[in-house]
Amino acid sequence: DFGIVTVLWADQVAGLQVLGTDRVWHDVTPRDGALLVNLGDLTARLTNDRWLSTLHRVKPPVVDGTIVRRRSAAFFHDGNVDAVISTLPSHLDADSGLAYEPVSVRDHIAAKLAGSRQGKANAGAVREAARVRAAKGR
Repeated sequence: DFGIVTVLWADQVAGLQVLGTDRVWHDVTPRDGALLVNLGDLTARLTNDRWLSTLHRVKPPVVDGTIVRRRSAAFFHDGNVDAVISTLPSHLDADSGLAYEPVSVRDHIAAKLAGSRQGKANAGAVREAARVRAAKGR
């Protein structure tokens, strides 16, 4: 997710997976009445990658050759579009400095959308691409 945090309600039909630090895709099955919380790319920027954004995917479940219907509803909290996101002072590494340049929420979201909608390479997605390529059980 592009912003700060996403809150998701999802039914218990299989399909949602998250990529763990062990580089394995893990199935996620929400409990009744529970909400799922995904950290977004801006949270990773704020924390200098100490709290990574949650890479996730949905593999449609197939039962007897038919895709089982899934339902979910998401609330995306991206932040104020004019806010400038920079690494929090408590998450700066004295040796290497900033991992990310400051960026406005507007510019960050626009760059992400431009890449996903127009097939453009996202220069800032190197970390995410490396995590997916290294995943087991793709």
